Amino acid sequence: MGGFMDRASAVVYVGIDRSGRRELGLARIAGKPMIEHVLDAVPDDVEELAILVGECDDPKEYSEIAEKYLAEIIGFKERVVNDRVLIEFVVENVQGDRMLILPGNAPLITKDFATFLLECSKKFKAVLPKSPSRNTIYSMASYQTKPIREFFSSNPGVAMDEAIRRIGGAIYLSSMSLRIFDDKLGMFFRVSTPQDLKKAEKILRMRKLQRLTEL
Repeated sequence: MGGFMDRASAVVYVGIDRSGRRELGLARIAGKPMIEHVLDAVPDDVEELAILVGECDDPKEYSEIAEKYLAEIIGFKERVVNDRVLIEFVVENVQGDRMLILPGNAPLITKDFATFLLECSKKFKAVLPKSPSRNTIYSMASYQTKPIREFFSSNPGVAMDEAIRRIGGAIYLSSMSLRIFDDKLGMFFRVSTPQDLKKAEKILRMRKLQRLTEL
């Protein structure tokens, strides 16, 4: 077990898309379900791994993958989903002192990037990437669970931006600074259409070729 303040959890979430179509977590990219590309990026020092399945998907469909990755499946049945609802649900359902959350439809996330996010949470209460359009991304981030949980329980209804401001101790990572992990900023690429699947597959194949030529 990790030392004081150092049990890490990770959550990969799927099916929390409110546009009425099914999430593409199980769609295959480069020979395996998309969510597996995200699960492969989870840092090695994570002690508790969960797959968060929203109402668009059937949790049972993920049981084989959960078994393979020694992950627990958590059903998430909220009707209204925003950043606060999602993060509050997650911090209430994980055991770790620190927590990494990753979207299941972001197959280009790399392990180096995910490990960096989680590592930073040893020092900061929230580690929040900013997209190229400068939006804060709360659902691909890491957190110290206790301060977030305590704030949420005593401040219902405070939106995520305001909550993080009041909790303090957050670091925001500009997309420019994240180019050290991926100069194309693939971590921000989300798959929501069949065309996106093809694009992600192409990028993953190019990465593989690049790695082979570097050997």
